[in-house]
Amino acid sequence: MATKFQRIAVTNDPELQAALESVRPYVGDVALATIVHDLAVRGAEVLAAEEEKRLESLRWLADVFTNRRDVLDWDYLERVRDEAW
Repeated sequence: MATKFQRIAVTNDPELQAALESVRPYVGDVALATIVHDLAVRGAEVLAAEEEKRLESLRWLADVFTNRRDVLDWDYLERVRDEAW
């Protein structure tokens, strides 16, 4: 079918084949190309969301340690080396 978009060749190796077979019960009788497309789009969304969550966690940690938020016992942390030994 003609398209104005670039095509991408994907080798259906055993790993990809197993992944596609694992989702077949959920997607029904859909063309493999459609499944690959949809999984790539959804996978990208999930990956981006996970990375944003990771970065937000790092920002939170930086804020806690930079601004000494009350989520930690700062007095104990200052004495922890003496307490541990």
